[in-house]
Amino acid sequence: MTEKTTSLLVKSLKHVLQKDIASMSLIKNVALSEGVDFFVADSKENVLWGEESGFQFQQELTHESIVFGIFKSKSDKGKYISDLIKLLVQKEFEKKKIGKEVLNLYREINMIYGLSEMISEKIDTKSIAEIALQESSQIIGSTHGLFLMYEPDEDKVFELASFGDNPDSEKNIVEQNEVLKNLILKGSSAIVPQERIKDNVSLQHLKAVMYAPLKVKHRTLGMVILGNKEKKEFTAAELKLLTTITLQSAAAIESAHLYQKGLKEARDREEAIRRIHEVSQKFVPSEFIKSLGKQNITEVVLGDLVEKEVTVVFADIREFTTISEGMNPEENFLFVNAFNNRMGPIIRKNNGFILQYLGDGFMALFPKGSQYAIRASVEMHKALQDYNKDRVAKKRLPIKVGMGMQNGKLIMGITGDIERLDAAIISDTVNTAARIEGLSKHYGTSILLTQECKDKLTDPEEFDFRYLGPVQVKGKQKPIELYECINGDELSLLNHKLMTLPTFDHAMNLYFKKEFAMAAVTFQQIFKMNINDKTAKLFLNKSAHLITQEINDSWKGVETMTTK
Repeated sequence: MTEKTTSLLVKSLKHVLQKDIASMSLIKNVALSEGVDFFVADSKENVLWGEESGFQFQQELTHESIVFGIFKSKSDKGKYISDLIKLLVQKEFEKKKIGKEVLNLYREINMIYGLSEMISEKIDTKSIAEIALQESSQIIGSTHGLFLMYEPDEDKVFELASFGDNPDSEKNIVEQNEVLKNLILKGSSAIVPQERIKDNVSLQHLKAVMYAPLKVKHRTLGMVILGNKEKKEFTAAELKLLTTITLQSAAAIESAHLYQKGLKEARDREEAIRRIHEVSQKFVPSEFIKSLGKQNITEVVLGDLVEKEVTVVFADIREFTTISEGMNPEENFLFVNAFNNRMGPIIRKNNGFILQYLGDGFMALFPKGSQYAIRASVEMHKALQDYNKDRVAKKRLPIKVGMGMQNGKLIMGITGDIERLDAAIISDTVNTAARIEGLSKHYGTSILLTQECKDKLTDPEEFDFRYLGPVQVKGKQKPIELYECINGDELSLLNHKLMTLPTFDHAMNLYFKKEFAMAAVTFQQIFKMNINDKTAKLFLNKSAHLITQEINDSWKGVETMTTK
């Protein structure tokens, strides 16, 4: 530290005498007024001012007992100039010292920021440990480093990363497991005193040691130990910096653990779905084969196709992730199988077939039209209501399913290559049906259909509907008119909707006439009668919101959906 201070004082002396124009001018003027010639050299006798020629007065230039230069003059009048030079040098020294401290602080901040960026990109703990040690050694100046972790389940301290020559490191960690564990759990940082370093066999190759904990929230994950084989005293500032680095490292490691845990859970769920798909997608429905004019799958060839008008139904198990999280892969498989076993027969009974299983749902086709599609959808919901009674009795979560459908033309055929054939359909009808199923979540309906489906009904009196207005879905140029079929709802909700059907239609008329206040009041009356009427609540909120908005003349009540 003394050498650095001396060097900085000498630099300040050179700056005052050789570079600082204002200081040089002041010194010259004082020397001229006193009629004094003088000579100045630094502490290494390098001449900085004047020529030595028999000067009688001599004085050391000092700061806090540190000699940084020699002043000489012909008389003791030179003392005034010597004191002036000392004063100017001291001010320059303080300025340089502050500047250096600011620069060091900037470097530390920049290092910490850089460290944060580097470790945030890593998702494995070993890489985080290696980066933390590398950065610590560079800014703190250490020759040895050890990144230790504590595993509570095994009550074991182990090395995650290290640098420098650490003789018998693994053996020492095992032998001092209890000591290291206690230090880690204590969660404090410290500079190890010299006597403790000498007394510890595993540290005797070092001259300086300090450590800091890897703390996150109220837990300590491990610790980082830094050492230097040269004679060096770690400072409180360096210990503070190490503590900052270990805090960042601990947070990164905790995030990595959470990420890996989440990744494993996601992979487990994906594996469960993949297994379901592997089983479900091995078979091409016989109805699909018959639609191509073939009797069995051995008759189909690549390129077989037919154009048909059908009703496409998408079904989705609501909150499937929540339900599946409580099950292992086999239970997931059995759960979806049980669901499909109940739905499949109902679809076939109504002249439809499942073309594709989607893990948490399916896509079904009804070649005979929407009358059969809606009938099947209503029956499936009623079957689910019975199934849910059994699930609730077994303290399992009830299942809710959303269904959306569209009617239109599509191409059914066999695609792929000579080695791998697959049943495929190509049509905008399929895309629209998928969008309608997605919209059933937004509208809070169990069965949602388009105007095209309703218009194609052969016996519309069989079902009850509520008109929900037009919607503009992403990727479509024209709005789609939507209807809710209420016959699949649970009995209490169905009776409520049947009883309030005229009121709901009236509220919708008020809504599209821009009479939002009255519409809101009417929807609120319906919602108060049954808080499970999510569709009424949706339009209540929309009406209440539109009361405060400026509505232009072109407003037609089209709901715009910006996502698929």
